[in-house]
Amino acid sequence: EAAFMNCCGSNMRRLLRYGSALAAVGPPRAPSTNRVLPGAAAGGGGLQGLGMATSTPSGDFRPRVKTPGQGADVYKAKQSLGQNFLVDQNVARRIVDSLECPSENGKAVVEVGPGKGALTAMLLNKYPDMTAVEIDERSVEYLNEQLPTLNVELKSVLDVDWGEMSRAAGGAQLSVIGNLPYYITSQILFSVVDAAPHVRKAVITMQLEVAQRVCATPGGRTYGILSVVTQLYGKPSLLFKIPPTVFQPAPDVDSALISVEFPEVKPEYGINMCHLRTVLRAAFQQRRKMLRQSLKALLKEKGVTLPDEVGTRRPETLAPLEFVELTRTLFGDGETPEGIDVWRGALGDKGRDA
Repeated sequence: EAAFMNCCGSNMRRLLRYGSALAAVGPPRAPSTNRVLPGAAAGGGGLQGLGMATSTPSGDFRPRVKTPGQGADVYKAKQSLGQNFLVDQNVARRIVDSLECPSENGKAVVEVGPGKGALTAMLLNKYPDMTAVEIDERSVEYLNEQLPTLNVELKSVLDVDWGEMSRAAGGAQLSVIGNLPYYITSQILFSVVDAAPHVRKAVITMQLEVAQRVCATPGGRTYGILSVVTQLYGKPSLLFKIPPTVFQPAPDVDSALISVEFPEVKPEYGINMCHLRTVLRAAFQQRRKMLRQSLKALLKEKGVTLPDEVGTRRPETLAPLEFVELTRTLFGDGETPEGIDVWRGALGDKGRDA
């Protein structure tokens, strides 16, 4: 009996010590809702999202959406729309991770050309209040069916009013992301540049050759109008190359992801930027000629003679700011008219070159 009482007393003392330890530690923590299901690879191939819930930037938890099926059986790519659908999850994740939008629940995130949603589901899990813009009715219908919480608008990206979208996001600068059709990449980039005060960052895939032109420095064959314009308004970076094999159908060329970061305030250079457009068009249409030859008509019209140290140079050797000063030499100081899109449309548009 004495031995039994000693045993009970010893066990009671252990329980009391355990209770004190629990009180010090506090209540047990809830299990993580971001845990990957057993047997699921966190970074495996294929395009099926995994997990049960996701935390938004504001801290609330929402059901985690899965990436819709990406097979050719869903619907075929339209050549007329320049569609090459991304079908590699690892590349999609790298693209999404390159965005990093600070807006509340991603209300300032705009995906252009979501297609079958290879990027969209991953974006939606991080930025549940994002918007997608898509011109293909089949894609809009498919995304509405597969991702019912997504706000997707049926329109061409070239028809987007970036200022209006910024106002709808509470005045926040937009974060634009997308896999762009090759045939209108330059037009889309120019439209974003025109909207630069409303856009914070653009993370977009494009043909590698075009990406190299955007990021080119003076002196090379790839340096041109796209380089000058993008670098005057923002800071472009080529993030990584993308092989044809990650797209369906596979394009004939390599692609790349670039990032362009824009300042909060649109740069002002004290000239009419429409005049800069005129100078760039004239100079690069004859890029192998010296400036005093390629700009001969403009020089005559303005009664200006360029000094030899400028006139004997080729356009590909001038830095972006040197083109600003060249424009000032020809046209003088000025301001860009309010409400005009300087860079959108064909470079031969006389209404912008006047």
